[in-house]
Amino acid sequence: MAACRVEVVASTVEDVLAAAAGGADRVEFCTHLASGGLTPGRSLIEQAMAVAKENGLGFRVLIRPREGDFVYTSIERQSIVAEAEAVLSLGADEAVCGGLLTNGAIDEVLLTELDKAVGLDKVVFHRAFDEAVHHDEARRQLKAAGVQAVLTSGGAPRAVEGLAAIQDTVQSGLEVVAGAGVQSNQVADFVRAGVEAVHASCRVTCGHLEGRLFDAARTRVDETQVRALVEAVRDVARP
Repeated sequence: MAACRVEVVASTVEDVLAAAAGGADRVEFCTHLASGGLTPGRSLIEQAMAVAKENGLGFRVLIRPREGDFVYTSIERQSIVAEAEAVLSLGADEAVCGGLLTNGAIDEVLLTELDKAVGLDKVVFHRAFDEAVHHDEARRQLKAAGVQAVLTSGGAPRAVEGLAAIQDTVQSGLEVVAGAGVQSNQVADFVRAGVEAVHASCRVTCGHLEGRLFDAARTRVDETQVRALVEAVRDVARP
């Protein structure tokens, strides 16, 4: 079994550099983390991807057109597909995206459109999976469509609370990236469960000026936290 990877959420070029310095294997690039992440602008993606490639990092991009639920209109589906095509054509390794229907089932129309445009081997289904009403059926739908990988917390607010469901998803044959509140002191169970990667933000609050009209608080990737996570993962032997 391949070693468990460490994937860090990055929203700036500086975040990518910190992830690399801490020894991460890959970044998922997105902005608006407070909203669960949105698709960054094209020029920022290009800058960040160039830095990631220079430092030997895998590079995935979140494709999410807006905050809120994962039920998309036909126009939003078109946008998701177009953005996935664009980031992959720029050189991203995978696009992280997905959607649901109003009944909580996987949006198979979106998957079909993505498959035609980019191939589902280049798609990681994101945490819309955690909002699916029936996870067993959602897993079946993803596998039947040809999706190979999923980012999930096991349907829980924090991945450590969803470990049993994460194990079920691993056993289903899907490649699992376990994410949501993952800390270095929690990774052993995920590694032993056979996840492909652990996904973490590794962030600290920063900012130089107190905003008068706008909230000036922001966060950045902390190299020290990344390194601690990497070391914790590598200290655990696969079963």
